[in-house]
Amino acid sequence: MEFLTDVPQQLRRQSTSDGTDSAKLNVFQRLIRQWDTLHPYNVVQMVKVRGSLDVEALRNAWHDAMQSLGLGLVSVTGASYRFSCLNGQAIYHNVRLCPRETILEDWIAEELNRPFDASETVPFRPFALAGEDHFWMGFSYQHWVTDNSGVRLVMREWFVRMFDPAAADQRPVRLRSARYVSLFNPLRSGWHAGEALLSSLRWQCQLRRVRRIENPQDFAKLSVRCHIMHPPEGLIDALCRAARARKVTVNDLFMAALAEACDKYVPVERRYHRRELAVGTIVDLRSKSDRTLEDVFSPLLGFASVSCRPATLANWDKLLGAIAFQTRRQKRTGVPQYSWLRMLAGLAAGKMLSREEILTFYRKRVSLAGACTNVNLNRSWALRYHLNPLLEYVRAAPTGPITPLVIAATTLGHRLSLTLTYRAAILTEDRAAALGAMILNRLGKVAAAFV
Repeated sequence: MEFLTDVPQQLRRQSTSDGTDSAKLNVFQRLIRQWDTLHPYNVVQMVKVRGSLDVEALRNAWHDAMQSLGLGLVSVTGASYRFSCLNGQAIYHNVRLCPRETILEDWIAEELNRPFDASETVPFRPFALAGEDHFWMGFSYQHWVTDNSGVRLVMREWFVRMFDPAAADQRPVRLRSARYVSLFNPLRSGWHAGEALLSSLRWQCQLRRVRRIENPQDFAKLSVRCHIMHPPEGLIDALCRAARARKVTVNDLFMAALAEACDKYVPVERRYHRRELAVGTIVDLRSKSDRTLEDVFSPLLGFASVSCRPATLANWDKLLGAIAFQTRRQKRTGVPQYSWLRMLAGLAAGKMLSREEILTFYRKRVSLAGACTNVNLNRSWALRYHLNPLLEYVRAAPTGPITPLVIAATTLGHRLSLTLTYRAAILTEDRAAALGAMILNRLGKVAAAFV
């Protein structure tokens, strides 16, 4: 069987073993580093593996992967950053073994809430959790260092060193400066600049009409919790067929189900001039530039949002149609690519305002009831090992200051994993579970005719 990988060879190269290439922080990284000062902006990714846990082999594989990739300690100097290998310090940054009685959701929540020690400056925290006939291996990381593309590379190199050593790659990652303004320039990319600007203005006007969480103490009391949902096997296949039949995307289905559930369970307060509800989505921008970006290890992400009127929220077909219409228009006009301008606005505000004023700024300017991040791994390295021995791939995303909850959807083979992360100040565990159940129920109804 041909080896499948989503990590192009250009992403890595032969170089010195200390991994000392440096790069400029892009606008996304600078913004996320600001958000890190408000609350840890960590991400958790893990895989469920068939078999028994060999802790020593797992630790050796982790250290070997980090050494080969040239990752480890990260240092930021001004607007630049660089990695260097741990070398003799590896023992102090080992894979942490969770106690057997650990509840997976509680562990994820702990990792999302626990800040990285600034004195250690290692942006990865690996862990393992043993089960009866399986185990979990994964890590939390600071989101500003990379995105899903880079994380899958780290996970791959760790995984294959355990289960397919011959497939391990010995070449380190390459950091490369990548300014958003040059990568996603409307004139260079062939957009209609006037239409893109008009769409951006329309986006700002929409957000002025959406409901928002009025409690100013929401983020100050922030503690992120996690709820893992359990979709039935084959649901994602039926959803793909349903999306094709309705001429929408699977992500449109996720966002519509999210909006419907947020309307019922998230306490965004309606005012006479704020009747609509907004949900957002994270967009991987690597394929949306006129340049080849496969060799960029840094995060290259944008975002977009859709707004839903009360009458639309009450009718599923209208809701799905309205969301699909907005997402198609945003793709046509390049709204996700243009989000670097909005990031600059947030970055500027963060430099001038106090912590409380920053939170107020986001609460008033970008008030989302929820967000969705959707990743399909069926064109990645993980598909080769699916079911033997890789059973499941789970991601958990941070909430950040602009949304109280995030749904992370991950597809591998015929299995869909859904993880809800939410702020405990906004949702109780019962309401979060009910929100997740409502989303699954809606997706089940959509898929029922296409099973």
